[in-house]
Amino acid sequence: MAVEAGKAAPRPAAPAQEPVPGIILYEDEHILVVHRPAESALTLVTFADLTFRPRGDAVWGQEPAEKLGLNTIGLVAKRENWFPVASVEAAAPAVRAAFQGPAIAYGYSMGGYAALKHAARLGCGQSLAVCPQATIDPADCPWDTRFHRFFDPALHAGMAVAPGEAGDFAVMLADPYMAEDNGQSGLLVRDAGVHWLRTPFMSHAAIWLLVDSRFLGQVLQLILARDLPQLAAVMRARRHVSPHWSRHVANAAFRHGHVRLANRLWKRARRLGLSRGILSGDLQRQLALRVGELRARKLPRRARNIVLLQTKAWPQDAGLMARAGHLMVALADLPEAEKIFRAALALRPDLGNAYIGLSLCLGGQKRLGEAVSLCQQGVQVIPADLKLRMHLAQLLLNTGRADEAETQFRAVLQHEATHPKALLGLSQVLAARGDRAEAVAMARRLLEDPEVDAETCLWLGQLLLYVGEPAEAEPIFRRVLGLTPDSGPAFIGLARALERSGQLVAAQKVAMQAATLLPDDAKVQAIHKRLGPPSAELLAEEQAPLSPFRRWLRDFFSAD
Repeated sequence: MAVEAGKAAPRPAAPAQEPVPGIILYEDEHILVVHRPAESALTLVTFADLTFRPRGDAVWGQEPAEKLGLNTIGLVAKRENWFPVASVEAAAPAVRAAFQGPAIAYGYSMGGYAALKHAARLGCGQSLAVCPQATIDPADCPWDTRFHRFFDPALHAGMAVAPGEAGDFAVMLADPYMAEDNGQSGLLVRDAGVHWLRTPFMSHAAIWLLVDSRFLGQVLQLILARDLPQLAAVMRARRHVSPHWSRHVANAAFRHGHVRLANRLWKRARRLGLSRGILSGDLQRQLALRVGELRARKLPRRARNIVLLQTKAWPQDAGLMARAGHLMVALADLPEAEKIFRAALALRPDLGNAYIGLSLCLGGQKRLGEAVSLCQQGVQVIPADLKLRMHLAQLLLNTGRADEAETQFRAVLQHEATHPKALLGLSQVLAARGDRAEAVAMARRLLEDPEVDAETCLWLGQLLLYVGEPAEAEPIFRRVLGLTPDSGPAFIGLARALERSGQLVAAQKVAMQAATLLPDDAKVQAIHKRLGPPSAELLAEEQAPLSPFRRWLRDFFSAD
């Protein structure tokens, strides 16, 4: 229901003391629709974004909607399906029946597309979309490849938002300087008549401008009133008081090399109320990206200078200091990295990755004893940091202190009984000590994990060869080659397993295949030379039909 010109738009009700539990209005294989009732003269219909999934009666946008006391209906996708038309049409009668007063469709990214696509279908007179797509059909937007993999012709025929679908008054927020969002917004303006409020430098994160519930309420009122000039004015004014606008402009400035400008903007964002955690995350992420870019351009000196500048600009940010230390390790400046890590630990003695980084610096400077002592100290401070314990265990193994390493591996397994690296490490310790049966039993536990990595499988295969179980080792080496088809050690292990199982021709074939695939692998070439090519006689014997007696023997001794 549209608001007539000259009439006041209905205002949200005061928030209820206790939110009413949600009611499921509709569900099918693609979407869940939840109604969260409230006494208000406005209904907000929200569409979840790409990552939000059904979770009880929760809906996307629930927190600000509850603070505003809004009657809310949330549509939640069960996967990245862009809210198929057939599902939304089936849900529409139940959705419309739950309206109180006029309704606004609201969503972000995938949900922003759906808010525009389905507003009129659901009976919403207005829509607000943040960073929406017009379509993800590769034929319509070949230049925006972000979501092409989710396009399903069976679900998304006629996907582009068409004239009239977005309601009588539709508004979107998007960054004109982000190529993909700029292109999508251009399509929506041209083809669907959506009004574009530009949010420069926000990238695909303009939703941060609406996190304040009071400001969102003001925006919704202006959308109901269809007051586009005032909407544009309040969005421009929002930039000056939003910490998130300052932080995103800072991120953009830093990416373009304007380091000092970025630091001023980040500090402004902090003064405007940006949390320390979000700020530190931005500082660390942008520094790592910039250093990576400069290293790729063969400019390590500039990368080093930027790291040092940031440690001076933010000397009280322990997280940033630790990240800077690791970047200095990557730049091979170990003495400077050591200073930075020590500064980080002085600020926060419970920072596990700083202990790890500092130990790497010490080890790289041939001070392994200090590195071990440091990590032992760290484990005393933060005993539940399993990553630090694993790092200490590997240091102990590397310095020949297997019994102490075993203690650390077992401590990790007390916290996480199936920790794959701890099982692997303990298996290696036991094998080195001669406890072969326990080592094999420990390693076999690793295969219970369907996602076990190639390194772990390779170790188990080699261990089984070592203890005289080539037949069991063979399928494990094949599993490694399935994960890493160019693994020289796996080819060697498979050839040895076949040879020791009496399958010489098969072993020779594997070695020959590996030698052809890996001509520069000296160990592969060596086993191929030792085994030689299959002889004509053996090949003929292998290919000859089996006698009935030999078939019986094969079947009798083969695995079930």
